[in-house]
Amino acid sequence: MPHELRGIIAMLVTPFTKEYQLDEGALRAEVDWCIEQGANGVVATPSIGEFLHLSEAERLRAFAVTLEQARRYQNIVTVAMTSGATTLEALKFARLAGEMGYDAQQLIPPYYWRCGEEEVYRHYRMVAEAGDLPVVVYHNPALSKFHMTPKFFGRLCGISGVVAIKEVLTDLQHLEALYDEVGGRVKILQTFRALLTGLMLGAAGGFINVFAVPAAVKLLQAFRAGDIARAVEIQRRLNRCFPRGGEETLGHLGTTKVTASVVTGIDMGPARPPYMAPADAAERLRQRLPELLEVL
Repeated sequence: MPHELRGIIAMLVTPFTKEYQLDEGALRAEVDWCIEQGANGVVATPSIGEFLHLSEAERLRAFAVTLEQARRYQNIVTVAMTSGATTLEALKFARLAGEMGYDAQQLIPPYYWRCGEEEVYRHYRMVAEAGDLPVVVYHNPALSKFHMTPKFFGRLCGISGVVAIKEVLTDLQHLEALYDEVGGRVKILQTFRALLTGLMLGAAGGFINVFAVPAAVKLLQAFRAGDIARAVEIQRRLNRCFPRGGEETLGHLGTTKVTASVVTGIDMGPARPPYMAPADAAERLRQRLPELLEVL
């Protein structure tokens, strides 16, 4: 893989115009903003990037724009979300992203029909063994409806081509068992809500929602410098500023778009219908944001 999966890798929202069309200018500005804030990688059309709401042409255009903009900088890792409702769909996007020149792919289990363990294992094995791109296993049971146990992660680590895990769960016992089971065979990157916990357990970094990139960068810098007290304070304020909502929560996706707009200063537009944000989402965030910014 040309660039290493490490550090702070930004999960991009996909900006839309008010007519719900892809806003390429805003997407380019978002890539620039993340890298200027210290991210060393970007993910095109992740979950918060609404990959499943995009047509094939839109998704591929977002892949192309993201990759082109990231290549204006040196040593930026590029990851494409290749997930689909079936393994065949994921294989198609993996092949196309690989042909474009992406470094890796992020892959969640199929997310409509519930899958059993053997089906999920087959899904990852088929995509990884196709060899189009290294695979980052994306664990988000709220969206995929499949909970991966540490033991199952250990099994996935035995598949050639699986190189990393993106873990969104924050439960300490789960994380400790996960790191014990994986044993360094693949890299683990955390969500922003448990970034410090992950780093203390041996994480390579984090896949971080765009709005949390600046704080995550500063947290990682503090951790690497041995300033654990500062890292703890940033983590606590980060979680208070962006309180846990969760993918099951009404308004979560719309609020994510609003949050990205407020923090970056780039108009990301609305989420595609029917997803909305509460009318006061931006104002609530503006009230919380100064407490976080004063420690960055």
